[in-house]
Amino acid sequence: MANELFEWAGKSPATKAWDFTALALGVVGADRLVNRAMVSADGWTREIDLTVGVSDPYNWQGLSERVAEMLSFLTGDFWNLTFVEGGYHPAPPKRPAIARPETCVALLSGGLDSLIGAIDMEAAGNDVPVYVSNRVRGDVETRQKAFPVALGATGRVLSLNADPRTPGMSAEISQRPRPIVFIAFGILAATLLDRYKDNEPVDLHTPENGFISLNVPLTTARRGSLSTRTTHPRFIQMLQHLLDELGISVRLRNRYQFKTKGVMMAECRDQQTLMRLAAASMSCGRAGRSYTHCGRCLPCLVRRSSFLKWRGRLDADTTIYVHPNVDLRVQGRINSEFHGKAFAEYDDVMQTLTALDYVKRHGARRWIGPAIGSMSFGGQADDYRRTAEDGLLEIGEFLEVTGLR
Repeated sequence: MANELFEWAGKSPATKAWDFTALALGVVGADRLVNRAMVSADGWTREIDLTVGVSDPYNWQGLSERVAEMLSFLTGDFWNLTFVEGGYHPAPPKRPAIARPETCVALLSGGLDSLIGAIDMEAAGNDVPVYVSNRVRGDVETRQKAFPVALGATGRVLSLNADPRTPGMSAEISQRPRPIVFIAFGILAATLLDRYKDNEPVDLHTPENGFISLNVPLTTARRGSLSTRTTHPRFIQMLQHLLDELGISVRLRNRYQFKTKGVMMAECRDQQTLMRLAAASMSCGRAGRSYTHCGRCLPCLVRRSSFLKWRGRLDADTTIYVHPNVDLRVQGRINSEFHGKAFAEYDDVMQTLTALDYVKRHGARRWIGPAIGSMSFGGQADDYRRTAEDGLLEIGEFLEVTGLR
């Protein structure tokens, strides 16, 4: 990783950015190593002791409780953190530093939201972003290289990789903290920019539609493994406070916090480019190494409903889905034959329908409940609630058009 950074900028990131990356990698490695099914009494919550080598252990240990609280919110576990001397100190680059023209950093994952974020930034022309990708085997050529080429940004891409392994062990599959490494890569990149070296703050853009960002549990059954929180406003707030305490002058930004995915598509600044690239993006939560959308998981439902919101018709979405028809009636309705794996594959569809029915009968405020409270969200709580409701209703419109609702 250090070699790639040196090659790209001819200089090393800030030491504290290396420390944060060590923490992020340690968290992801520990998460994969500690299998919930084997160590948790309730099948989910774990207690994890993690020791991390950093450059200034005294300062980090003073922040350990705050870091543990942030990680607990992210993963649903109890974290006990110990920071020791041993941070990464790379040798100075041998080549001269390269002047970087970029003014900010934006994550470009290959997903639809980050693609829209990149299209909007290129069209606006107010900033010159460096796009940071978390390199994934099998996905590099299709999206992570193709998108920057299509946007005319090939010289402004930094692609890094982290793939912690647990050889010979049954790895944990939930991987809720994995995207924190992606954010760490963005922070590393930010500290390489001339703007940062000149003691100016650098914005790190994490484009994500507000509905997925908030990820209000559809039902009480989703309050554990199925509710990711990597771009949740509370997590981002806690992470921002940590960066400020560490003196890392990077500001986390999400311009789409109060927009649904469909609104993001409809308001994209370059519609022609979006029409050309949107179908090639990746949204599925179950695709695995096949990189083919299942069509049934919640991220797929959000994606499919956003295409309908964007263009007003189903055939506007040319994405290839393993299950292009989400209608349960293709299974002969719910009967004794519709069980086991088949039913599990429709779990997200069924829970979405349950949430929509609950909102119809009781209102969105009761469905949202404590997931968006005034204590945590302050004066913007109503805006967040409205975004969550709009996102759910956007899926409801898609399910109605397909004949399921």
